[in-house]
Amino acid sequence: MIYLVIPVVLLYYYAFLLYYRKLFPAQRRRPIQVLLILAIIATSYIFLNPTDVRWLRLPVIMIAMTIGLRYSTGMDWLQAAYGGSCSVLFAYCFRGIFAVISAFIFCNHDLSNIEAYYASTVLVLPFVLLFLTILYKTILPDDKLRLFLHNRSQLKYVVTYEITAAANLVVINSGRDLFPFDILLSDNILSPYGMWYVKVGLGAYVLTIGMLIYAIYQSIKSTELQEYQWRMEMLEEQYERQVRHYNSYQKYTESFREFKHDYRSMMGLLKPLIRANENEKALQLIDDMFEEMQKKVVVHKKYSDSVVLDAMLQDLTNICEKNEIRLSSNVFIPRNTGLSTIDAIRIFSNYSNNAVEACQKVPVSDRFIDIVSANELHWVTLQVVNSYDGKSLNHNGKFLTTKPDKQSHGLGLRIVEQIAESLGGFVIYEENFESKTFLVRVHIPRSSEKQTD
Repeated sequence: MIYLVIPVVLLYYYAFLLYYRKLFPAQRRRPIQVLLILAIIATSYIFLNPTDVRWLRLPVIMIAMTIGLRYSTGMDWLQAAYGGSCSVLFAYCFRGIFAVISAFIFCNHDLSNIEAYYASTVLVLPFVLLFLTILYKTILPDDKLRLFLHNRSQLKYVVTYEITAAANLVVINSGRDLFPFDILLSDNILSPYGMWYVKVGLGAYVLTIGMLIYAIYQSIKSTELQEYQWRMEMLEEQYERQVRHYNSYQKYTESFREFKHDYRSMMGLLKPLIRANENEKALQLIDDMFEEMQKKVVVHKKYSDSVVLDAMLQDLTNICEKNEIRLSSNVFIPRNTGLSTIDAIRIFSNYSNNAVEACQKVPVSDRFIDIVSANELHWVTLQVVNSYDGKSLNHNGKFLTTKPDKQSHGLGLRIVEQIAESLGGFVIYEENFESKTFLVRVHIPRSSEKQTD
């Protein structure tokens, strides 16, 4: 029986490795680590069969799967702990439910019998994979689960529950091995103790699975609420920018109207001077008109063909002037990308705000921000380079926010990356410790139609 159960078990856990590798692609393939983890799992089934050490199998496989996910995917340790714990808890709980129901229906079913244990494993694990497939297609879709796994505060709660639930299952499972089967069974009928154990076991397994799914679902909802709040903050910030931009434009319009009124009067004086060949006086009047225009007409710089982008760049210019940051920009509206205006605002606002805050941590003489975008043949690129103090948080190749409120700001970084990835694009971060410059570059593919801008 052992030679049948090992392939089924390995296929089950390998399916989890493949699923999380799809959610968190690794920078390079690591087949040796995967084979090593699967070998550890197989070994635990072969050598941890005696009743006095069988309880070790659950923590051993849980730790092995955590290590396997950490080194074969792009997950960090906390995310790997979640995935490894999930894979083990679902397998053990569904197998436990099957075992206690069998013991209740077939009273001569020995809960501690190793052959019965292996038989239930072979029957249950394919059902678990089917159940999880349906679960991930309905209430726990990949995009929402990925976003939740980047919300570290919520993830810590779920991982804490998983570890506690695993410890509880170890205690319950040890009950079937510590007591002889004749205590559980008397004349092919479950004894009072046997009936109590079956009820406790069934309740524990069902509650563990139910509470785990509920905890993940509620954490996803909480993450979605945080995302919604973040998006509303971004929209509110953009609205304030827009209002400031319109006020600036209104000042420009009013000053131009005043100059236009004065211009008519000056032109009425200029014509007689020219006719009387009073050229010197005419030139002096023209110079005065120019100086008056420079004083009265508020300069309203035009950055692009988009009012929204103009508002954002004008506001960024004002902020940089206030904080003595040198700003250079050469930005164009993204064309034919499927990127909505709102998502474009989110990307630009997030990275420009981060650049300003990074510059505020360095001496005034070193502060600069350089923003460049390009509509190339197949890609649209936005690049932001800024000075920073050389300090950053990097976990498993992912840059995290250094702001105190890591929960909401870290979520913003993940959402921006998700926007790019949802359109088939990607985000690159580079830091130069020698020059103390930080670069972020967003690449989004263009559609095949109308790429000649």
